[in-house]
Amino acid sequence: MDSTGVIILVLAAVAIGIGLVVMVRRERYVRSLRDRGWAFETSPTFDAVARLSNPPFGLGFRRDPDDQISGQTSGRSFQVIEYGAENWKGWVGMVTLSRRLPELWIMAGQARPRYGVRAAKVAAPAQLGAGWQIGALDPAYAAEVLTPQVCERLNAMAAVHPDLNLGIDGDQLVVLDPPRKDAELLAPWLEQLATVAAAIDATELDRWIQSEPPARLRFYHHPDWHWVGEDDSLLDTTPAKRSGYDHATKDVIRGRDGDGPPFVAFVHEWKTSRTERYTDSEGRSQTRTVVEEHNETILGFQLPARMPELKVGLRGIGRGISFESGAFNDQFAVHAADTKYAYDVIHPRQMEYLMANPPATFEFVDDWAWFEVDVHSQEVIGANSHFLRGFLARIPRFTWRNLGLQDSPYPPIDLEPARGA
Repeated sequence: MDSTGVIILVLAAVAIGIGLVVMVRRERYVRSLRDRGWAFETSPTFDAVARLSNPPFGLGFRRDPDDQISGQTSGRSFQVIEYGAENWKGWVGMVTLSRRLPELWIMAGQARPRYGVRAAKVAAPAQLGAGWQIGALDPAYAAEVLTPQVCERLNAMAAVHPDLNLGIDGDQLVVLDPPRKDAELLAPWLEQLATVAAAIDATELDRWIQSEPPARLRFYHHPDWHWVGEDDSLLDTTPAKRSGYDHATKDVIRGRDGDGPPFVAFVHEWKTSRTERYTDSEGRSQTRTVVEEHNETILGFQLPARMPELKVGLRGIGRGISFESGAFNDQFAVHAADTKYAYDVIHPRQMEYLMANPPATFEFVDDWAWFEVDVHSQEVIGANSHFLRGFLARIPRFTWRNLGLQDSPYPPIDLEPARGA
């Protein structure tokens, strides 16, 4: 056997040896967890994270729960789980609270705010000392949670784990980066976390209790959105392209924001084939079939009435109807079969709204508004939902009445500042 073969055999033996060591260590680790009465699951279902909606949960369409440790600590349910999302991957530990509460973010030391969090920074109570960051939607709520007793328990935990990154997510007290590699370290960490939960449970917070949400995959700050996954029947009722074959939907989302119009959003995938000629290595002319994969993003909002056709987009879609604002005409093109209807809907204040919030091209077709977007994401859906709610609220009442409604279905939001203003 030559030297190359020997090297290959040695490397293979080393790889096998390393694999055996890793396998033995993992087996010992899992046994140490189960010896404590804890469960270990290598492939947990989405149910493990369905109750969670604050970052890193509740963001994007990729939700990947992996290894999970679960059990009881101080009579309180806990889980430690590996989780992957579009913008984050790591381990999270949590214990159960007695009530569902609004989000609250508590960070010590060098802990960094989690990606996507929309809570505002509020003052930390003096009992916490220096180096803490607090985030909440309501400062009064944060002040009521952070009693001296809760602060005492947080300080005790941060003394051992200085970069504590903790948050309240419904009825879960959630912390990033638990010491999960060693059961001897994880057990006291969970006990400490349970003492923080016990102090929060002992605090008078009943006025902040939140209702139980539906048991489904949730989205951060979008409580009425829900994950569908696949629904190929949508291809018959939406403006999806019809050419090609193997048509399918993925990442289907339905929902609405507040009193805004309900939406459906998904990715449409399909294939096309074509035959092309080529010359092989011997100079002979041959043919082959080339399969190409395609996709498009579909985003539509259901309108409260059948609307005359109207298309609004940036000037690139053609000149369109001329309006009294030269600045608007330079930026936008509006197309409609009924010019008067277009003037009624695109009045001067609507023009101001459009120029301050330039949308993706959208079109009213019957009782749907379809947006031309290239990206299927939580941010794109949310931004267009917000825009359309403002656009519809600025359509005059008489226009809605002409469409058969008694009044505008969307209360005016004239005092709401335009995004980007």
